Amino acid sequence: MDLIRINDLTSQLGLSSRTLRYYEEIGLIESIRPPQEKYRYFDEKAVERLTQILVLRKMQIPIKDIVKIFNNPDTTALVDVFVEKMNEIDGEVTALSELKNIIYNFLQKMIDRGIRKISALPLLYEEMDRQLKLREEQKPTGFEKLSEISRRLARPLEPAVIYLSPMRVLSSCLKEAPGFSDVSGFWSFVQAHEIFINEPGGHSQFEFQSDAGDVRILRIDEGFVNDSPYVDYLFEGGLFAAVNVYLEEDLAECFQALISYFDDSQSYEVDYTHEGRLRQEAMLERLLSPDERRELFSLLLPVKKRLAPPEYFGKPEEMNAITLEELERSNPAVWIKTAELSKLTPMNGPHYRLTEEGEAEYISWISTRVLSTNISVKIPFRVDIEFRVGEESGGWGHGRNEGSIRFHHGKDLNRVFGVNMENNPDERLSQEAVSFHQPVFGDYYNFPGRGRINPGEYNRLTWIVGLKHFAVILNGEVRYCGVNFPYMSADLTLQKAQPIIIGSNGSVKKYYRLIQISQLTQVPKNKIEEGALTMRKKQSNNSIPNIHKLITSEYGENYWFNGCARYLMEAAGEFKDEPDFGYWFFAGLTGDVLAQVYSYNEYMGESVTPCMFNSGDQEYFEKIFEKCGYSSSFITAKQLAANREMYLQTLIAYIDKGMPVMALTYGGPPWGVYVGYEEYGKTLLFMTGDQVEPERISIDCIIGASEGAYAAKGWLFLGEKTGNIDVKEAYRNMIFNIPYLFSVKTEACCFGPEAFYAWARGIEEGRMERVTPEEFEDGWSFHVSNICNMATNGSCADIVLARALELNPDMTFLEDIRKLYQRTAAIWNGSSGGNLEEGSDDLEALGGGFNVTLTNLQNTAQRAKIAARLWEAGDCMAQVAEIIAQHMKSRN
Repeated sequence: MDLIRINDLTSQLGLSSRTLRYYEEIGLIESIRPPQEKYRYFDEKAVERLTQILVLRKMQIPIKDIVKIFNNPDTTALVDVFVEKMNEIDGEVTALSELKNIIYNFLQKMIDRGIRKISALPLLYEEMDRQLKLREEQKPTGFEKLSEISRRLARPLEPAVIYLSPMRVLSSCLKEAPGFSDVSGFWSFVQAHEIFINEPGGHSQFEFQSDAGDVRILRIDEGFVNDSPYVDYLFEGGLFAAVNVYLEEDLAECFQALISYFDDSQSYEVDYTHEGRLRQEAMLERLLSPDERRELFSLLLPVKKRLAPPEYFGKPEEMNAITLEELERSNPAVWIKTAELSKLTPMNGPHYRLTEEGEAEYISWISTRVLSTNISVKIPFRVDIEFRVGEESGGWGHGRNEGSIRFHHGKDLNRVFGVNMENNPDERLSQEAVSFHQPVFGDYYNFPGRGRINPGEYNRLTWIVGLKHFAVILNGEVRYCGVNFPYMSADLTLQKAQPIIIGSNGSVKKYYRLIQISQLTQVPKNKIEEGALTMRKKQSNNSIPNIHKLITSEYGENYWFNGCARYLMEAAGEFKDEPDFGYWFFAGLTGDVLAQVYSYNEYMGESVTPCMFNSGDQEYFEKIFEKCGYSSSFITAKQLAANREMYLQTLIAYIDKGMPVMALTYGGPPWGVYVGYEEYGKTLLFMTGDQVEPERISIDCIIGASEGAYAAKGWLFLGEKTGNIDVKEAYRNMIFNIPYLFSVKTEACCFGPEAFYAWARGIEEGRMERVTPEEFEDGWSFHVSNICNMATNGSCADIVLARALELNPDMTFLEDIRKLYQRTAAIWNGSSGGNLEEGSDDLEALGGGFNVTLTNLQNTAQRAKIAARLWEAGDCMAQVAEIIAQHMKSRN
């Protein structure tokens, strides 16, 4: 006798094991459990019976009638059931026909009466009601009849969204037999030990299917001592969509209908893991049934809140007449905590000390060097700061007019709340703005002139991030107050408390004598947000398992391609730790950290990689990964537009495998990687720069877009591994490639010594004479990008050179080359090392570094001094090329 295992049968017939067990309980089928077997099996007779049951269920025959059919040996019961079903269908057909006639007559009356406005419809309702009563005087008619028909035909699926709290549970999975669930033994143990079981619907006992088979879990106390043979664990809980089903219904069909219900929802989506599995297997919870002959369950599917785009909510409005007293009264605090200034936690290496006066003295230099207050708070909250802006500390910075006072809610330092923002070394371009990212959604708001502070004295600053008001108060004056922000309509009940982190930018000292944080009152919502809930038949969203920052700018990781390449190598399993197959490996392989670049006219990029890419070398990236032993495919913007759906599905397949896809955009950065997708790919999750969370970008802003920051110039898919590479030889080749790299010179750009010389000539010959302050802005494409390139390479090339020497100790000449790169760093900023002559001026001291102004570059005497330093840096790189060339010649 051939037997089929239960798992195979469920797959073959599309039934759940819970449904099969129910059929057994009511006597429709029988299973067999052979000795020493952990699975149940079914014989041919049971399989045939199941097939017949499936046919009857597809005919909408209820289980109670199916039992009646199989309990009668002749066909009498079958005929009776079929006749009853046909009568039921006739009733439905009649109801549909009646409804069709009512709608048709209603429509005709509207046309005949010429109704064009909704306000005229009540007159038509009265006439239709009169006609319905005349139509069948012997039956209840009118709107009562119409309501009855509607009730008879309506079979809506109406899931609720509920929250299950985390709880400790005991499961039916065995400790000594991983992967096996012993349901019958589990219940025997529970009953024998009198473990308390709540009533049905108490959210304390559930059942589901997993790789271990049918599993039961039961809530237990935290203090329960588990000396049983069964596994206990923490059930994480979370949001679930719940719909009631009777056990005789087709559970697999109900499950698919529940998933499909969340399609295109603005509020919720099915919660998948990065592996494409549900966060928690779909569960059943027994309920009290209104019909004792039918078992009622709640079918639970894990879901998560979907963040709708801000435009879905409308634009916020500004309140111009509100007073400080009204704001105080409308935003009361639950608690207030004052940060201990002596116990702030530095993050990413800022300057921080406590002065003799008890002030917190702080220098950020760059915006990612911050101070954590170690006080966490949820929205709504309030932050009060008393501060003053002191003197510049010396060294390099972005200019002497910086004084921004910022804070961050959480560790995402790309989202900021700040005053005295958007300033510039050229005071004509400084905005002294109030600037912030909207909570939750992250879109940016900027109000020039409203963040002006009082210099040289203490200022009092208050931010209110409330549920009714978003306000900024500076020195007793309401500088901005907005209402109806989208975040105020979002469901914030499940948010986690985030730390308040103090920040700034530049080398100017800031002093704090008070930092106070308040948790504002929030009235929790009693009901789950109403809205259309729709679900998905197939997985609509996914992300790779390891999402993290692309680069860390405070460590000198300033070239975004190398961060992208490291990300891909990490997903491929190659990258374990720096430098090999990491950021610095690629920075050396591309030459980004080894060669200065210069754009003659149109700005080509801040390093070798974007210059090569923007010069039209479409195979450039494929050649880079070929040197790493991997194939890859670069797909151009034209190819993406011509086959949008195909490449989008390819990207989705990559994400589902845990592999990010590199994105190259017009004009260089923002370059980054796609790490996930939502809405079947209508929205892509994009990581770039030093963001800690991905951005949600519409596919319409990526493929086929002619402009915009995220318009794709190409995607790069990492392919199969083609072979292993010798890391030692790879670093050797990086060094011997430097002379060739330095010789690159096109109509658009040049590298190496010539880049410094061309830069110097342009300054000497007055390239900036006809540039206006507005055109110059922050000077990035004219000058500051080159400084960043020079500063990064001078300070960081040593990482690549030191690794090359470590792997190739015979390349002793690298010591001399390291000194020359260090010398260029000193030419930029003497505090970087390199032993500049005493009393000589570096570029920062000359005002030709990051603090450059257009005035300096237009001043004949000043620009001559700046150019002289650049000529000197070019000579250093010429010596590098000469040393390597001589070594290569001696080897040959």
